Amino acid sequence: MAKHETFIMVSLEEEKAKKLAEVISNNTSRKILDHLAKKEASESELAKELSLPISTVHYNIQLLLKTNLVQSKEFTWSDKGKEINIYTLSKKYIIIAPSGTKVKESFKNILPATLITFAIAGLIQLYYKTQFKEFDSISAPAAESALTKTAMVTNTIPNYALWFLLGSLSIIIIYLIHSILKNK
Repeated sequence: MAKHETFIMVSLEEEKAKKLAEVISNNTSRKILDHLAKKEASESELAKELSLPISTVHYNIQLLLKTNLVQSKEFTWSDKGKEINIYTLSKKYIIIAPSGTKVKESFKNILPATLITFAIAGLIQLYYKTQFKEFDSISAPAAESALTKTAMVTNTIPNYALWFLLGSLSIIIIYLIHSILKNK
């Protein structure tokens, strides 16, 4: 089974970076990306909605597919029985790494952990917000006494999500620095 990555990492020395820059600097490709960000479409739908020749759309879709910015999500059948691909954005982060594969590999190994760290910190924050939601829905007469209770609760409960995020990012940065120094 193919490994599904949520990011595209390129070095400035790679040919892939040059192709990616050419595609992103192309006005037609950017129009197609912008349209696909709103809704998925076939080549003929893109040509019609963007008022472009079908050959231009096909050429740019092929470039976008090669750079992994667009993917063929599914297909449908035309009235004539021909397979029609439906395209969508790949929804990947683009990371341009400095020259040298060792640093690039370090970033590639750490990026998933960093994304997971942000997700967990967000879940912790959401959990604590829902735990103390009752203070947000208090009626006006009880608001004055509840305000002092809320101030006391907010002052006594540390922001666990922030501390988790800071601790995790510190560990990730230390690991990254260690692995870079180790590989030199």
